[in-house]
Amino acid sequence: MEDRRPPRIAVVTMGQAPRPDVLGELRTILGDLSYTEFGVLDEVSQEQIARMVPRPGEPRFFTRLRDGSHVILEADAIATRIGALVERIDGQDFDLLILAMTGIRNRLATRTPLIHGQFAVEAWVAALTTGNSRIGTIFPLAGQGTLLSELGYGTVLQSSHATIGGSHATHLDDAIGRVAGADLIIMNSVGYTEEMAEQVARESGKPVVTACRIVASAARLRLAEIARRPLAAEAEAKTYTGTELLKRLLPAAEPLTQRESEVLVHALEGAANKYIGRSLGISHRTVEIHRSRAMVKLGATSVTELIWRALADQER
Repeated sequence: MEDRRPPRIAVVTMGQAPRPDVLGELRTILGDLSYTEFGVLDEVSQEQIARMVPRPGEPRFFTRLRDGSHVILEADAIATRIGALVERIDGQDFDLLILAMTGIRNRLATRTPLIHGQFAVEAWVAALTTGNSRIGTIFPLAGQGTLLSELGYGTVLQSSHATIGGSHATHLDDAIGRVAGADLIIMNSVGYTEEMAEQVARESGKPVVTACRIVASAARLRLAEIARRPLAAEAEAKTYTGTELLKRLLPAAEPLTQRESEVLVHALEGAANKYIGRSLGISHRTVEIHRSRAMVKLGATSVTELIWRALADQER
């Protein structure tokens, strides 16, 4: 049998490569694989970056440059460059593409299997929380934390104080105090390290997860799937839709209703309850009911568990 080569992974970050902070976190979970870094601003001059400073009230991102400094840039300019960069990388024979960033919600169509950082975080939170959860989010800039609160995951305690003084570590103590009443704390930027997460967990006494760890865990799931397939040269990479994943699951003890199936298809694709509700013309609370009933019928505790089941038998 022909030996498999190590998977080739493209890692896209919002600022400039190299990003030893992000790659270090990914290697902790994924191991020492073949990584190639791409920064959205790699080929952008300092003069161009200076012109990307947002005007008051404009959406913005906080990111790191090659020299270790941090900048705040206008969101639309970054989003446009991300789309162009991903399109270019998509044809370079990578096995997996990791969008190692949060805040970007662009739907990116790729031939290469893609881990979308923001959607991975949303799917992870949706799988582990209910409507009465209290989620603490620590994030770089004021205004960014409203995203999770709009997705119907429960009460969101927010702090944007862990940033603007020059690095993610600035004012971290103050941020901990603002979110310590949560059931779960999410450090919602890939620049937050496990060392920072350990500090937050120690001082808050609450479970803490970083965006980078969520993204890396999602990548590990996809790599496990890739490892069970033939090499790219032998077969075209396959990305499953929610409908395909649902068909691959063993029949439920009690058949799903049409609405339960519709909700679950969206959930398997990582959609949040509010998004599903808007798509189906129902309230996100009604989505929660259908989703809960479907999970009971399937005997599962999370969407992640269902995805594992669907991918467990490639011959099904």
